[in-house]
Amino acid sequence: MDSYLGLAQSKVKPRSVVDAFSNRTATIKKRPPRPAGTPSRVSFAVTLCRSTPSASEEHRLLLEKYKKLEASYLSLEGEYAKVKSEKESIQIAYEELQESYNNVTAKNFNAGKLLVYLKLKRRTDKETLEKRNIIKNEACFNTYLQDVVMLDHPRIPRVIHECITVLESNDKFMKSPGLYRVSGDHNAIQNLRYDINANNYKRLHKQKSPHEVCGILKLFLRELKDPLISLEQCAKYIPDVIQMKINTRSKVVQLINSLDTVRQNTLKVLMKHLRNVAAIEENEVDAFSLGLLFSSLIFNETLADVCPVKFQKLTAVPRECIIVMMEDYEAIFK
Repeated sequence: MDSYLGLAQSKVKPRSVVDAFSNRTATIKKRPPRPAGTPSRVSFAVTLCRSTPSASEEHRLLLEKYKKLEASYLSLEGEYAKVKSEKESIQIAYEELQESYNNVTAKNFNAGKLLVYLKLKRRTDKETLEKRNIIKNEACFNTYLQDVVMLDHPRIPRVIHECITVLESNDKFMKSPGLYRVSGDHNAIQNLRYDINANNYKRLHKQKSPHEVCGILKLFLRELKDPLISLEQCAKYIPDVIQMKINTRSKVVQLINSLDTVRQNTLKVLMKHLRNVAAIEENEVDAFSLGLLFSSLIFNETLADVCPVKFQKLTAVPRECIIVMMEDYEAIFK
């Protein structure tokens, strides 16, 4: 070829025209031989076909997946139906309550409907909770006398000693009209109750009104699970009012002597305090009113399940016992 045409020329010049055509492979770079063990294109395609699942296998897998999805769908459909029915029942109950609320008056309102409609369980009664030890006795109130915190000397409940000390150390408190007859503030009494159960008497000594202090003392006696004097024990010595009029002092002494030491000491301190209260004219409280009031506290079974017809008959003996204890204090509590 001519060099002026700018064409690439072979480095190996043929010796003839025939040689040029027959020796053209000499200019092509030969491909290196395939290493041993390398799969051919045909074998690779066969292996690929074998590794790919067949149509029947793929169909079987899809069928199993479909069955699982169908079972899941059926379970969700059942749950949906259940939730839907509950929603309808709640909606009906709500509409009935709404209608009842619109037509309600103070006389025909029934709060128990809410428990019936919502199917809620009623609360377990207090006695059951106490048996299960869920509700335990308080440290001072609503418990037994033997479990209350006591003073060492005299051996009486500390709450009684603290209340009497607060009252008698303040002349203004002792001269307050209606002492023990006027009710104190309920919230203040409850706060004092929590403090005293924690054996904390600081708030009691800071009271500016005597009625809350009196309320604490009355609350303690009223909530004792075992009264200072039971009606059954009183009936052994003083069965009725007629017997009360015969040898009254000696019978009251016999009744007090039948009690344990803690009860005797507690009655002695209480009667001395009530006698001091009745001796002050400014508070407008006499022995009869105090006897009537404290008979229901010291004999706190008096007001439990009593028929109104028998009320006066049952309260007469305890009232007279309290009055005798105050008036003949020196002779009875020697």
